[in-house]
Amino acid sequence: MSDAGPPLCLRATDPGPAICKVCGGEAQPFGAVDFNRSCEEVRGKVLPPTGVAVPYRRCTRCGLIFTDAFDDWSFTDFETHIYNDAYVDIDPDFAAARPDANAGPVAKTFEAAAPGLRILDYGGGNGRLAENLRGEGFPLTQTYDPFYPDFRRRPPGRFDLVTCFETLEHMPDPKAGAADIASFLEEGGMLLFSTLIQPDNIAEVGMGWPYIGPRNGHVTLHSRASLEALWGLFGLNVASFDDNLHVAYATVPTFARHLF
Repeated sequence: MSDAGPPLCLRATDPGPAICKVCGGEAQPFGAVDFNRSCEEVRGKVLPPTGVAVPYRRCTRCGLIFTDAFDDWSFTDFETHIYNDAYVDIDPDFAAARPDANAGPVAKTFEAAAPGLRILDYGGGNGRLAENLRGEGFPLTQTYDPFYPDFRRRPPGRFDLVTCFETLEHMPDPKAGAADIASFLEEGGMLLFSTLIQPDNIAEVGMGWPYIGPRNGHVTLHSRASLEALWGLFGLNVASFDDNLHVAYATVPTFARHLF
């Protein structure tokens, strides 16, 4: 991260319990890490510490882990300190590897509905996943990402399938973020999303869990219960393929019945 620009300033947080951002339960202090802690540390990429601690909490009801240190940040703050030119150093899969890896399975899974399936890749970054899907025969695929200049304009209408890969963990206000995603879903549509679920032994692992990375913008880390509580607010059910890939839906759409 460059030394240029405004200083890193986080919201002062109360050291005591708080209200969970998803279910409203009591969230107790869970621990803190330096702002420069990133998910790439497991691959040996360790950034110099900033000396600025980021505290996290965990809900005693739904298990959500979150920080409120960034609750007052603007888009400009996030772009300056997190989603800047150095972001690729701590998320090298963002630009190409991840969208390329996700596009193939999505195309294969929904190939029978390809010509007419309206798809929105929410939080799609540089638009590569959508571009790949259009190349795979899904012409009605678009990208929306408020943090990426080329795709900040909200697309009109609603979509049969909304994909959302590695995005929920970046939302400081999970309910507002989920509401925005849900607003793009056509009635009877489906959300296909990825976010890593906390391990069963998270109480023992604590802040050592590598997915807790404020430098990556990982400010909201879900449990299965918190995902169910979150999407339940919008009348959606949640099903998981594994600890990282999930779907949310009110009713199973025709184009996805083979998955169930």
